[in-house]
Order: sequence, then C-alpha cells, then structure tokens
Amino acid sequence: MNNLDELKGLKRISEVSVCTSLIITPLSIIFSLITGSVTLLLYFVWAAAAITVKLFALVSIRIMLKENRFLYPNGTGKLENFSSFLFGVSIVPLGVYFLIVSITKLFSPLPSVTYLLCQVPVALSFLMTLMLTIWTNRIIKRNPNPTPLLKAYNVNFKVSLTSDLFLFLAFLAGFFLSIAKLHFLSVRVDPVLSVILSIYMLRVGLPLIIENFRSLVDLPLPEKDMLKILKVAAEFYEEYSGFGTLFSRQNGKQKIIEMELFFDQGISLEKINQIEQHMALRMNQEIQDVRFRLIPKVL
Repeated sequence: MNNLDELKGLKRISEVSVCTSLIITPLSIIFSLITGSVTLLLYFVWAAAAITVKLFALVSIRIMLKENRFLYPNGTGKLENFSSFLFGVSIVPLGVYFLIVSITKLFSPLPSVTYLLCQVPVALSFLMTLMLTIWTNRIIKRNPNPTPLLKAYNVNFKVSLTSDLFLFLAFLAGFFLSIAKLHFLSVRVDPVLSVILSIYMLRVGLPLIIENFRSLVDLPLPEKDMLKILKVAAEFYEEYSGFGTLFSRQNGKQKIIEMELFFDQGISLEKINQIEQHMALRMNQEIQDVRFRLIPKVL
C-alpha cells in the first residue's frame, strides 16, 4: 500500500470516528446524569476530548493529501507527529484527574448506580469501535510501517474497545451484586472501574507523548536505529577513509539520515553517488522509510 492510499483510508476512518464521537458524547453525559455513574462521566470527557483531537487530525490529513511542496517542502510528517502528540496530551491529564477523583469515590461512593442503564452507551460504543478497530487493523497489515497518526488512531480504538468490553461486563457484575443485596460491593464497582480506566489511559497516552515529542523537537533516532545505521556504515568501510558527523531525525513515519564521510582526493562524483545509492538501499533494508543523504568530505 502506498502513502496516498494509506492517507485516503485514514481520512475515511477519521470522518467516521468523528461522527461516532458526536453520537457517543451526548449519550454518555445523558446516561451519566440518569445513572449517577462517574465512569460514564469519564467516558463523556474522553469522547469530548477525542472530538477536538480528531477534528485537528482530519484537517491535518486533508493537508497531507494535497501534498503542497511549497508550503511543506520537507513533507507533512510533523503534522502527523503533532496530531499523535496532541492525542496523548489530551488523555494523560484526564487520566491523572479521574484517577484522583475515582480513588476519592472509593471511600465515599454514591448511594447507588443504575448499572443496567449504564450498559446502553457502552454497548453502542463497543459496536462502533469494533468496526473502526477492524478497519484500521486491515490498513496496518497492508503497510508494515504505518504513519504515526494511524498508529494513534489504532491505539485509541483498542483502548476504547478494551474498556468498553471490560465496562460492560463490570456493569453487569455491579447489577447482579445490587440484586444480591451486596450493597457495600455494588456501590464500589463504578469507582474501581474508573481507577482502572484512568490507569489504562496513562499507560497508552505516555508512550504517544514521548515518541512524538522526540520527533517534534528533532531529537536523534532511538538507539536501536542508530546501531543499525552504524552497522550499515561498517559494511562500507572500504569505500571511505573516515567517518564524520551523523545527523538523524524523524518526520512523520519517515526517518531522515545524513552522514558525513571522508574520501581520498581524486575520487569521482560518480563513485560517491554510487556509494550513496548503495548505502541508501541497505539503510532501507535495515530501517523502513529512510531518506538517506551522504555528505562527502575530501581529505
């Protein structure tokens, strides 16, 4: 699958995902007010934050599809990184806030929660998210190096799918506990769920922040990639006389590598160009989606 097809598929997924959030958000707050569930309120905040992020991501995808080389001479990868970073930033503070609120509710729970009604928006969300998860998984399987934005969507859908299934079963358990007159346990099912969901939000949001922050501030590639770069450089040690500075960064899913190599006087430009092409080929065999440039220095 080429990059254009991937972006077109991502655009359709983004549009459907925004529509899904617009349905789930009002349902979550309505049923939260009816049932008294803190967990559903957390769902409302999650969905509301997701709408803002997804709208920005949709705008970014439309810009990427236009491929305007004048406005974005280095590509639109940073838009992808920023969208993924924004998603992580949107859920981590919420996860911290609701973790504190939920722990407090464990010690002072609401008198009762209508667990059976809580399952209505959760079940609807599960079915919609299941469709989106299958859709994104198919695109990822066709592309061994998906864009950061597609990976962020996939993480978002998997988080929602896991939490939806877990919440549905837990709300069902809370309902049966209330039927069995186990009041002490039944009123604490909801805050326990909120604690678990908050921790899960932190676990998936922090890696998105860290990974995409590295790209946004143009930090060098991670150590595992640097070792592969040095491995390729070592394979061509007979072709050059010295190793200079190594520059690397990430732009979206593309990894940019620039390497200074020293050559003896008398080497032709044609020979340097051949070495660059061969090294670029090897780099792309070791690391996917690499843009390699050789910076020759003559001794």
